[in-house]
Amino acid sequence: MSLMITTYFKHRSRFNFSPNTFEIGRPLIQNKKVEDNFFLLKLYSLPEAEYPTFYQFHLDYYLKANPGQEEAFFTHVRDITVNRIKHFKRIDPFSGKYAPNMLSATKLENFHKYLQTIDQWNKSKPIEAVINEKDELIKKLKERIMQLEEQVAEYNKYEAGEKVVITKGNLPVFIDLMLQLQALTLPNQSKLLRSQAQSPWYKMIARYFLHGENEIPINTARNYFSAQKDDKPAKFIEIADKDKLFQILPTKTK
Repeated sequence: MSLMITTYFKHRSRFNFSPNTFEIGRPLIQNKKVEDNFFLLKLYSLPEAEYPTFYQFHLDYYLKANPGQEEAFFTHVRDITVNRIKHFKRIDPFSGKYAPNMLSATKLENFHKYLQTIDQWNKSKPIEAVINEKDELIKKLKERIMQLEEQVAEYNKYEAGEKVVITKGNLPVFIDLMLQLQALTLPNQSKLLRSQAQSPWYKMIARYFLHGENEIPINTARNYFSAQKDDKPAKFIEIADKDKLFQILPTKTK
């Protein structure tokens, strides 16, 4: 019973004498059992700038038959690269093949550096380095959590235990008073209250007040406040005359 061979790389077709630049193998004899050798032989012939395209070409081919198995492909390519580097490093430096083999080893080392840049599974790093990186990340996250906890504690200092209740049906009456407050001036003609935008007003109302027993949606509160008198939003709510029950007036000057 023959075992099925997993094909990782795209081979050129038989009798195809004009294959794609990145296809591997020979035009006449096809031996996929040694496709790793053909893959590396092709790699030796490529300039370093083409490594990413070469890798992606064969990855795309592999994933068509093995969807979702990118990690398996990466692991296989990394393993044959590392093992071949180790093989070349063991060659006798006085051997006649030493110089060309070192040239191939250099190409493999450059290819391995490329693999490290796309290693999303940390397979190219020593386990100690991976652990150190994780520990450093955990340390930074703990520091960030402490900062956020301090911010929350500072924020909670200003949180009220309960909200002020506006009698049901009188939200426009209350907001009319807020609008009047914005217009008040002091005897020296300067504004009593100033803000660059209307957001502090409607956010304060939504945050600290209830309308009867109900929360006041921030969008509802926003619709009562126009950033500019002549540029009112589409959902702007005008205060009806019947809701203008109070008028804030300055006291008589003594």
